[in-house]
Amino acid sequence: MLQDMLTAYHAGAKYMVVFDYPIYPDANPYGILMEDQFDAMKDFWNQIHSGQVSTFGTTNPQVALVLPKDYGWGMRTPTDTIWGLWNSDTLSPLIWTNMNQLLNTYGLRLDIIYNDTTLNFEEKYSKIYYWNT
Repeated sequence: MLQDMLTAYHAGAKYMVVFDYPIYPDANPYGILMEDQFDAMKDFWNQIHSGQVSTFGTTNPQVALVLPKDYGWGMRTPTDTIWGLWNSDTLSPLIWTNMNQLLNTYGLRLDIIYNDTTLNFEEKYSKIYYWNT
């Protein structure tokens, strides 16, 4: 969890959301988070405020993977749900494969974006990959 937060910080994330849900409030009043997750959040906070980590937003995206407009696939596995309601479709495994190949090649220099005609992403990135190429 700490490494994920640091990676997001280096990429310029302005917010981080940690989901917690009290499944069994009597057993754990703090929800599903355990002590090691709380320690990771505390370590992250201490690192970014102590000067140990001074690379906020230093990794600039240069490449984009463009997903279909409004495609709400969860991206956690090739069979993840769409909008949390429907099973994965035939696009999901292809996008999963392409996404992971690009992440292995470009790392934090890759943005994953949606195809949106209101955004002028062609000028922002040096290279653009579409989900089906």
